[in-house]
Amino acid sequence: MSIKKIIAIGTVSGLIIIFAFSLGFFAEEDIFITIVQGEAEKIVDKEFIYSHSEAIVFPAVVRSSGKKPIETEYKGIELSTFFSSLGIDTSGAKRITFNATDGYRIILKVEELLEPNNVYLTFERDGELMKSKKHGGNGPFQLVIRRDPFSQRWIKHVEEIIIE
Repeated sequence: MSIKKIIAIGTVSGLIIIFAFSLGFFAEEDIFITIVQGEAEKIVDKEFIYSHSEAIVFPAVVRSSGKKPIETEYKGIELSTFFSSLGIDTSGAKRITFNATDGYRIILKVEELLEPNNVYLTFERDGELMKSKKHGGNGPFQLVIRRDPFSQRWIKHVEEIIIE
């Protein structure tokens, strides 16, 4: 969706001319995550996530194929805490699917979420909000699994979480 802004109105030989330009490139992206559980769907906006009282900063090592490991810091919310703060009960669930804007998907067992200090929905890296894929980043949200020693199941650009 682009926003139009009129910048000039004039007449030439009796014709009305309107000059307009699109602000779509500069307009702020809608940033949110959709959580689906059965027939219920919950949209969680960025402000709820960015201002979450239980978000923490933690160290992690990013390992990419063919590259040296990079020590970094992420800020995020432990997923079990995130769900609890939204009133989402995962006790009867068996798995959780994470879908990304680029089509990538991973599935976790609920037991992994219950492991303390393991699965985080992150939104900052090294003190800066993560950018979307469209803007060359790994965000705006990335799932980080701290007990995944090779970062193979981390997923960037998370847009949807399905609890089954």
